[in-house]
Amino acid sequence: MENDGTTGRGAGTAITRIETDDGTEVGRIRLFGEIDHAEAGRLDEAVRELLDKGVDRLVVDFAELSFFDSACLSALVRARAQAEDHEAAIVLENVNRYAHRILELTGLTGAFTIKTEN
Repeated sequence: MENDGTTGRGAGTAITRIETDDGTEVGRIRLFGEIDHAEAGRLDEAVRELLDKGVDRLVVDFAELSFFDSACLSALVRARAQAEDHEAAIVLENVNRYAHRILELTGLTGAFTIKTEN
């Protein structure tokens, strides 16, 4: 499934997209562009959809994410709680050094399994 939307921030702004892929055991959410207050609800929906399908592990891929704010952080914390409720693991993948620093400053590095960019 693919959810598409655009941000209204002017010329050159990346398309914001959240894609989901529900493998048998692993659900993957790919974040594209900017995930802010306007888009965080779509992240919540994607998490719910995959966990309701019974995935054992949820992977949130940051590779194409260009910006995220506190609303996205809150959505990630909610995702972690939902994953725990479903007895599923959650992994943040392709986290660049800037995103990792934000997670570190907010005290969230211990809340997730984090795989940094290669």
